[in-house]
Amino acid sequence: MRLVLGIFMFFKSSRNLSGRRADGFFAISTFIISAILVASTVPLNAKDAVNSSVYYSQEQYERLFILSNTEFTLLHEIAHVLIWELKPPVFGSEEDAADTIAVMAQMMLPVKAGEHSEIEKLQAVADGWKLEWQLVQEEEIDNAYWDLHSLEIQRYYNIACLVYGADPANRAEIVQAAELPTDRAESCHEEYALAKRAMDWLLTKLSPESTDGPRTKRGITTVQYARNNTLEGEKIDKWLRESGIAERLAEAMTRRFDLPRDIVISFESCPFPNAAWNAELAKIQFCHSLLNRFLYLARELSRERNVSVDKTIWHASTNIDPTNVVDSGSRSVEQSAP
Repeated sequence: MRLVLGIFMFFKSSRNLSGRRADGFFAISTFIISAILVASTVPLNAKDAVNSSVYYSQEQYERLFILSNTEFTLLHEIAHVLIWELKPPVFGSEEDAADTIAVMAQMMLPVKAGEHSEIEKLQAVADGWKLEWQLVQEEEIDNAYWDLHSLEIQRYYNIACLVYGADPANRAEIVQAAELPTDRAESCHEEYALAKRAMDWLLTKLSPESTDGPRTKRGITTVQYARNNTLEGEKIDKWLRESGIAERLAEAMTRRFDLPRDIVISFESCPFPNAAWNAELAKIQFCHSLLNRFLYLARELSRERNVSVDKTIWHASTNIDPTNVVDSGSRSVEQSAP
């Protein structure tokens, strides 16, 4: 499998819009290599699944990982939509701002009965970035310090810091589990507080109620699915449709924001494992090959977790520090959710 990965990462790489690595010849060979990558990663049997009460089978972890990363990626691209269409003030990198919005939104989204907690979801996202970084280092690919996106390992620590900073009193174990250095961990509560104030501003100032004068037509966000013909695409497509993640976020965009035009979230076939906001087409394009990449990463992580479960799982309470909860007199958490 490492030989196949070496073939995949051999060519000089560049970053695509989602921030995940893609080689220059991938447009020609992506389907073949993706098929080999997934096929060469044999699923663990149920008896070999992660030794934790949180994950009951290999397939359940794969589903958690794919859907969590899909949700985060969609939220990241939705952040780009809001920045481009509604033009809020942004200090610093737009990509870092989009990441922060995505993390905060994923923590604020209401969790339905039977769903995984926000901590489980965000650990799946963070672990994906950490693994991407490890693969880059193993293949000795030059780091793209010049890129618009932060490095994969920085995105990992940024997520871990915000998750811990949301409730340090009940999430102290995350510091050790995520190997978050003390120098960074000490400031995570302040980082979270800054991000939450910005998020509250975004949800308040950019809501339809805050606009001056009536708008004749509010932009509607819809979801489109092209058939996923990639290896195991039918299974992934089934998980995605059943979860209703894209539809929920599309409905939230329409309800929460006064968008000037219609937006489409499109799951489609494209040559790179990528997701991107296309302002010209008013479309969030989510590639099937990125979903396959998530499946590959999930299977790699399952092996790693099976070796050292206690060290890698973020055991923590999902309760938020009362000082961080929005006043019941203003908005509930569900109302505040994107």
